[in-house]
Amino acid sequence: MTQNQGGVAPSEASPAVSPTQQDGNTRSADPAARGFRHLGPHIGFLLALLLLAANMRGSIVAMGPLAEIVGLDLQLSGVQLGLLTTIPVLSFGVLSIFAPRLGQRFGLEATLLTMLLFIAVGQGLRATGSYGIMIVGTIILGSAIAVLNVLTPSLVRRSFPTRVALITALYTFTMSTGATVAAFVAIPIRNAADGDWRYSLGIWAVFAALAFLLWLPMLRYRHKGLAPVSVTQVSLWKNAEAWWLALFFGCQSLMFYTGTAWVAKVFIDSGISEGEAATLLTIFNVFGIPAAFAAPLIYSKIANKKLAMVILHVPLMIGIPGFVFATTELPYLWAFCMGLGQGAMISIALTLVGIRGADPQTSARLSGMCQSVGYLLAAVGPVLFGALHDLLGNWEAALSFLFVIVCIQMIAALRAGSASKIGG
Repeated sequence: MTQNQGGVAPSEASPAVSPTQQDGNTRSADPAARGFRHLGPHIGFLLALLLLAANMRGSIVAMGPLAEIVGLDLQLSGVQLGLLTTIPVLSFGVLSIFAPRLGQRFGLEATLLTMLLFIAVGQGLRATGSYGIMIVGTIILGSAIAVLNVLTPSLVRRSFPTRVALITALYTFTMSTGATVAAFVAIPIRNAADGDWRYSLGIWAVFAALAFLLWLPMLRYRHKGLAPVSVTQVSLWKNAEAWWLALFFGCQSLMFYTGTAWVAKVFIDSGISEGEAATLLTIFNVFGIPAAFAAPLIYSKIANKKLAMVILHVPLMIGIPGFVFATTELPYLWAFCMGLGQGAMISIALTLVGIRGADPQTSARLSGMCQSVGYLLAAVGPVLFGALHDLLGNWEAALSFLFVIVCIQMIAALRAGSASKIGG
């Protein structure tokens, strides 16, 4: 998985040429479709990819710190306010399965470029301050990011086939950093704008519009791939290996979104102050960033992939039981370990999606399947966690639910990390 992740060695990229069919398999005459051999000459393409990644979470996360003031300002109910944060995750789950068709029909670069424009439009609508328009903008935003989520691993696999782990590490790191920056600057920007929270959302519309303009030159690499006939006829939904990977993706998504929604509340109800609970949640999020970068590199260097999965799960196997059974004993250790574990898992999940598909087109379809399953579970997780607490009046059952999920995730990860190709 180090130097031969993409199969045959690619040639240097150049502007697109029509694909051709040979011996029943699709082989593109376009060198760009076979990827870049060296990173140096194509650093501009890599920077464009990282700029795209920075837009994939920041515009969503920016709403979190502003939720209370937005709710008060617009006089929203809890359900109305919840829709502004839940719709994007639901969009990820519902629309991910359709995203590969867009990439196949219009080409990866053209589709990604269009989605950046939709992010700018959607976030601009969210910054209007009118609730109905904000909902429309949130739907547009969530739909656009759903497509980016699915097609970016396929772009990495196609454009950098011998560096999938490294490039995935870089773009996941950038994506996580964008989310952290968005959460950190939301309140300062609002305060600088005399309390007008719309500026905190609108700045991400400007950032997406800038990314759109800077991505225009990437159209010179535009390529429409045709999936091999043998792969097209195979349904990933009937493939056991694809389901193990989807289950792993789903468990890690559920764990992250449930943790983000409830970790601070659990600490507070256990007797920790609100200020300290906020610090613990920050630790949970911040330490996921270096873990997201390091995990694919660690995974690629360990020949025994089952051993690699066990090693990468060590922080979660320390943090989750500690959080569940000794919440207030060493809370900073639990938050630190959970942050490392969750940051590593999303990066590993995206890496596996990129390398286990038999070809870039299969990777796109596999990404669609995994992210559809994953984000639907992610949308259900926080609700089920809270429902268990409300039903039983304590956190014990809900926390035990987290422990069960991480055990299932570990089992799925050991199967998901197989070296065999899916769809070949």
